[in-house]
Amino acid sequence: MMGLPKEISEQTDTAAVALMNRQSIKLIVNENFWDSLNDQHRYGLIKHEMLHIVLKHLFLMKGFPNKKLFNIAADIVVNQYIESKQLPDGGILLENFAYLLPMYNIDLEKDKDVGYYYHHLGKIFKTPSLMSFGQAVNNTSADKSKGESQVDISGLMSGGNIELERHKFWSEIEKMSEGERKIAEYQANRMIKQTADRVKHKYKNYGNLPGSLAEQLEQILAEMKPKFNWRRLLRLFATSSNSTFIKNTIRRPSKRYGTVPGVKVKRRNRLLLAIDTSGSVPNNDLVEFFAEIYFIWKQGAEIQIVECDTHIHHTYNYKGITPVKVHGRGGTSFDAPIKYGNEKFHPDALIYFTDGYAAPPSMPTRYPVLWIVTSNGIEENDDIWNKLPGKKLKMTN
Repeated sequence: MMGLPKEISEQTDTAAVALMNRQSIKLIVNENFWDSLNDQHRYGLIKHEMLHIVLKHLFLMKGFPNKKLFNIAADIVVNQYIESKQLPDGGILLENFAYLLPMYNIDLEKDKDVGYYYHHLGKIFKTPSLMSFGQAVNNTSADKSKGESQVDISGLMSGGNIELERHKFWSEIEKMSEGERKIAEYQANRMIKQTADRVKHKYKNYGNLPGSLAEQLEQILAEMKPKFNWRRLLRLFATSSNSTFIKNTIRRPSKRYGTVPGVKVKRRNRLLLAIDTSGSVPNNDLVEFFAEIYFIWKQGAEIQIVECDTHIHHTYNYKGITPVKVHGRGGTSFDAPIKYGNEKFHPDALIYFTDGYAAPPSMPTRYPVLWIVTSNGIEENDDIWNKLPGKKLKMTN
């Protein structure tokens, strides 16, 4: 995970993972705190933060209403994979709750995900007041004297734990739009996949991972597979629909004239991407559209976006930023973007994101067209599908 951006900062008293530029994740470390740790605790600290990223806790938090309880459950998960000598005093462990489980008839198993611990610990933290909950803990003081518990459990839900303070930056992700969050999650996913590939194929030690962690990681990697292979898709476009331009270079002389600078032939994709913003396309599909558009843009394509329903409402050059809102929400007509491409933009190809519920275009295109149809859009055996010109791909849930 060395590719993770790192920052020495006093924004945190310890260390934390946080959002960077609303598009990726960074590691923040307080220099004084770092200097105070021994090598074992430094190792455990880094491993703790990396596991939160790998297990997607930063992005999962949004789906859990009780944030403090989620933070506790997340730390229980990651600390099971860290040796006790690498954890500082105050680290939240599964064993910390052993005293309370008989009182609430709960049996917490090891090697479970954050949702499991969130659900089961919720039964404990429904105690009418933290005071009575703290009293329940204090009644087990004889057992606590054995030194098995490292944390003041009664103070966890009131935020009195320095370990949980590291999670305070995760709330920034909850404030992002769905499109922005997907882009940030994609960046984290890419880093996770690259790391997993190295562990599997280069270092040959993937089998040394704990079985439960490897199982969760395999599930994450399976979910990370893109809906479409955009690199292959763009290569297919490039074979028949790309622009060739000449660039001067001083690295090689001209073979024809023997002069410097020479010339270099380069190719690029100039794409027109039409977004169906009609009322029949729900917001979650629009989010999926822009997530896929970001993947295409990352391959180096020059992208012009048109937002359209029966006519074009907005056009702009795409630079990797998801818009806050889209324009349209009326009916649907496919002709306006095709006419715009024919007469004004002149792209190498058009990619049209739509649900397909409209009459086939009456205007012929002068460039290759790819239709990306939503999972709830027209079916592949539909009459409209067969009449759409060019290539068609169906999105999957």
